[in-house]
Amino acid sequence: MNTELLKTYKQLEGMSQTEEVIQIKNQIKESLYQQLRYHFLELSGIGRVIGYDELQNELSKAIELLEIEKQREK
Repeated sequence: MNTELLKTYKQLEGMSQTEEVIQIKNQIKESLYQQLRYHFLELSGIGRVIGYDELQNELSKAIELLEIEKQREK
């Protein structure tokens, strides 16, 4: 589902930014933020099982990957 939302959002970015388009983009963003919050709650549960230090280590790796992606976008 998130992949489809991301594709739709990218398509909307290429369109004329009418009120409707902006509204749909905002709804997609809100949905993605909700999914992100949900995933963080799941990660917290995983941390209880594998240990918070291990979870923190994995999240640090993910942040490094995000930094690489940000640099590629520039």
